[in-house]
Amino acid sequence: MSIKKKLLAVLLLTSVVPLIIFIAISFYFAENTAVKNSMSDNLKRTELVQEKVSALINEDLHGLEMAAKDPSIQSYDKEGINNVLSYNLKVYKSFDSYVVTKPDGNQFIKVPDGKLANASDRNFFQLAMKGTDEVVSEILQSNTTGNLITVLATPIRDAQNGNVTGVLQGTIQLTMLKDFVKELSDNDVTVYVLDSDGKLLADANKTLEKLEDREDLSDYAFVKDGLSGNKGSVSVKKDGTDMLISYVKDPKTGWLICAEKPYGLVIKDSIKSSLIISSIGLILIILSSIIGYLVIRRGIKPIQLIAFVAEDIAKGNLTIKNINVKSKDEIGILSRSFEKMVNNLQELIDNIKVHTVRVSEASKELAEVCGQQSQASTTTAENVNEIAEGALRVNSSIDKISSNIDNLELRINNVKEKSNTVTKVVDNAADYSESGSKALSQINLSMKNIQESVNNIAEVLHKLGEHSKAIGEITEVIKGISEQTNLLALNAAIEAARAGEQGKGFAVVAEEVRALAEQSGVAAEKVSNLINGIQSETENVSLVMDKGLNEVGCGSRIIEEANRYFDLIFNSIQEISVNIKEVDNSIESMENDGKEISLNMKTMAELSNSVSMGAQTISATTEEQVASIEEMTASAAELGEMSESLEKMTDKFQIS
Repeated sequence: MSIKKKLLAVLLLTSVVPLIIFIAISFYFAENTAVKNSMSDNLKRTELVQEKVSALINEDLHGLEMAAKDPSIQSYDKEGINNVLSYNLKVYKSFDSYVVTKPDGNQFIKVPDGKLANASDRNFFQLAMKGTDEVVSEILQSNTTGNLITVLATPIRDAQNGNVTGVLQGTIQLTMLKDFVKELSDNDVTVYVLDSDGKLLADANKTLEKLEDREDLSDYAFVKDGLSGNKGSVSVKKDGTDMLISYVKDPKTGWLICAEKPYGLVIKDSIKSSLIISSIGLILIILSSIIGYLVIRRGIKPIQLIAFVAEDIAKGNLTIKNINVKSKDEIGILSRSFEKMVNNLQELIDNIKVHTVRVSEASKELAEVCGQQSQASTTTAENVNEIAEGALRVNSSIDKISSNIDNLELRINNVKEKSNTVTKVVDNAADYSESGSKALSQINLSMKNIQESVNNIAEVLHKLGEHSKAIGEITEVIKGISEQTNLLALNAAIEAARAGEQGKGFAVVAEEVRALAEQSGVAAEKVSNLINGIQSETENVSLVMDKGLNEVGCGSRIIEEANRYFDLIFNSIQEISVNIKEVDNSIESMENDGKEISLNMKTMAELSNSVSMGAQTISATTEEQVASIEEMTASAAELGEMSESLEKMTDKFQIS
């Protein structure tokens, strides 16, 4: 969007928005004023209608009371009543008819003449009979005509004692009330009357023929407020239309007098005023837009000229000499400053071109020097790297030698420890060999004692064998006796069986003897087996004892031989101990030499590490120098490219 359009838009906004706000505020206040005025007028109209309704009812009630006091009515003179009430119909034209009713509710006479009925069930009749002087009935449907009516009633009193002797009533047709409120209405305002229950009594625009035709408005808040004795004006949505309604209650009848006016008609004049103001505002907006356009166009022209010049400069044309803007305002200052800027830009481009050539030449020379320096640094770095690698190899060899020496030192220590252990073992072996020799002597002595004990045991075993044989012979005898006893018991049992009943006891004894004989035989057999086992074991033990005696003799000879060898071992151990001490001295000398070699190798390793680290430091420094030179070379090349690019860019500008 161009600056001219932007300024024009700002001008329109600064003029249109306040004007719209002014129109809205004017419409708001005009609407409120119209509503307030209409409410006030409507309420006054309603109060006026209420006063007229009240005056009408009061006048009719007064005429009714005066007629009730007429002697002809009090005396129930039909002719006199007809004359009086006919005259009253001419005077009080709101009444449709008069009726005189007796205390029992039966109508006595009706003027003009009509059908008579019984009114005892009517509320107005009951109130009048109780002595209420002024009674206004609810809306009723006539028993004779069927029309909707309201009745004004007053009691007929006895002239002497004042007792109620009947009721005089005047009937008012609702159509008469409709005509009455219609006269008080106009094209904009509708007047209507509600009874004390909030039901429609009379409406200028509606005809009520039946009780069902009466609209119930008791649910509206303004109706409830009015029937409670208040008056006022409110805005109500009624039958889908916004209405401005004023209301006031008539205290005599309890009726609510209402006057309503459509809200649209209320604010109609304010809308017209707002439209007029809006039209004037629209004309002002158009005029201000035209004037603003002309002013902006005149002010924008120098800016457009500067914009065209700036566009040429953007394309590289710096040959512009001056801008033909002669005004002394901010635009003129801008144009003159723009001319100065163009001149300064021309000088700047000239200087850039000159310095660009110089920078290009210097960058080329710098690139050549950097290339030579880079080659020299690369050669130095390679030599230093070879030195560092040699130092690393030497250092590695020293580390290996040092490691081997450390291992040798460990082995020497191990040999020393083993030598010490062997020395202790040899010393212990000497002690053990001496103790073993003594133990062998004691064993030899014990072996002789064992040999004697074995000989004694052999003799005992020999005697035991002889006794076992004797026991075996005795067992054989017992076994033979058992067999003979068994045979005798068997024979006894046979004889007892032959003896019959007398031999039963003997048979039992014989059976017991036979059983004992069998048990004795079994026991003798077991003893015989045990004796045989003992004899067998005794023979085996005798053989073993004989063999043991031979072994004991052999062991004694071996122990004597072992004792001789122990003496030889003891002498050998003494010689080994002397040799081990000499080896221990040699190992200690080797340990001292190894420690000295290890210290020297560590010193060489430290020196080699220092040489290697120094070479690596030199190599790293040289590599960094090479990298820096390469960066300088790259920067010089980039500088040359930049100078060439800058030269191409400045060539786009025409300064002469």
